[in-house]
Amino acid sequence: MIFKVWAIALNTFREAVRDRVLYGVLFFATAILLFTLALAELSLSEQRRVVMDVGLASISLFSVVIAVFLGSSLLYKEIEKKTLYVILPKPLRRSTFLLGKYVGISLTGATFIALMGAVQLWVAAIQADADLWLLAAFPVTLGAVLAASLIKARDRTAVLVPFSLVALAGSAAVAATTDADIAIILSSLVLSAGEVMVVAAIALLFSSFSTPFLTGAFTLGFWLVGRSADDMANMPGGILGEDVKASLGVLAEVVPNFNLFVPGRNTLVATSEVHGGPWLYVAETMGYGTLYTVVVLALAAVIFRRRDFL
Repeated sequence: MIFKVWAIALNTFREAVRDRVLYGVLFFATAILLFTLALAELSLSEQRRVVMDVGLASISLFSVVIAVFLGSSLLYKEIEKKTLYVILPKPLRRSTFLLGKYVGISLTGATFIALMGAVQLWVAAIQADADLWLLAAFPVTLGAVLAASLIKARDRTAVLVPFSLVALAGSAAVAATTDADIAIILSSLVLSAGEVMVVAAIALLFSSFSTPFLTGAFTLGFWLVGRSADDMANMPGGILGEDVKASLGVLAEVVPNFNLFVPGRNTLVATSEVHGGPWLYVAETMGYGTLYTVVVLALAAVIFRRRDFL
């Protein structure tokens, strides 16, 4: 089963990275991250905080957009192009096919986050006054590595995953020459990957029985409600009434609390001071995300298994 899931995941990843929309989002996100350097100059002695907060928030937002787009379109394309009718008669469970799609979407989202994380760390290194020659040499070297890999690779899409990890590690090494908050940035990137993990599962749940437009709308609605979960649960009863507050509290318990995946720099710093690092908070939040994802995927598998494609 693992080999079947992995084969479907790789095929899904290849299909996803060939989509030009993904590269458009990647380009726009990179532009936003670079623009934070100019935006930081407008602040008063808070340049580093502006670069980090705006940059990490942008990575979180754009990665969610990618998860919603892929989760709402890839499964529907299999049905629309009739390729699903060729796959399902084979000795392959529908739940295995759905899980493979999910792994492929999550892998695409993680690759995007790693690439954007590399840009974020490089921008943070610029803001922290890293050596100019090192800042200039890194993108040139990285571009040369990418070009050589694409020339030698039989499957160019397979280059993206290791390249994103190399870019992230190299950018972290550059930032390590300064006093940039590398641990905070890396932990935030992991949390963004956890957020994508949950969003992709929710998108596949709706995609298992709905159209791409409705899937995208429902998933974004879940995400917006999840981002407001804490505010809804703690809203004063005098404003909306106790009954409305109780209903909002129940809704906040049902939808995933996406606020956990964007705790902000202050929360991670406070966690670091208490536990010696932000990774305990990251581990607990990822555990919560994994549990929620398992439940949602199980429900999606049940719905997808009962769906009639005739």
